[in-house]
Amino acid sequence: MSWLTGKRSQSEIDGTQTGRSFRRRTTWCWGMRPALPPCERIFHAVMVDGIWIGSWCLLIALSDTGRVLAWQWSGGETTAGWKALLEQIPSPGVLVTDGGSGLPSALRQAWPHTQHQRCLFHLQLNVTRHLTRNPRTRAGRALRQLVMQLSEVWDEDAAILWQLRLDEW
Repeated sequence: MSWLTGKRSQSEIDGTQTGRSFRRRTTWCWGMRPALPPCERIFHAVMVDGIWIGSWCLLIALSDTGRVLAWQWSGGETTAGWKALLEQIPSPGVLVTDGGSGLPSALRQAWPHTQHQRCLFHLQLNVTRHLTRNPRTRAGRALRQLVMQLSEVWDEDAAILWQLRLDEW
């Protein structure tokens, strides 16, 4: 654990020049394959996202309580990869995503009755990427401010008011 979480090299940990003794003592670790128990509970909302680790993409599904429900290694955020992930979990009421490619098609195939919602954080991140944190134009500043106000929408009345402001913009 100290090697995984620390800054010392393998050779520094075992006091040798190559770290070979350390690797020999820990070879049993590399044969372990972590596994999650099958998810049988139906959640109201499930959040999914992908993270690149080297040349592989790890697709992860979380419950609305933050519990990891399933993961799937994939060559990318493809329809096949997302479908393999979704098929490990019972269909929830809502799926929250970053809007990545391949997912809408997989959702229609695996969970046709599940509602799809964009992740607010990713939506704001995408807008900031295009407008920057300090847009130059007045219209850009107004739009970015409006998008950031989405975090304050908690009920239907606030959503309607926000939509009216967007229409006015």
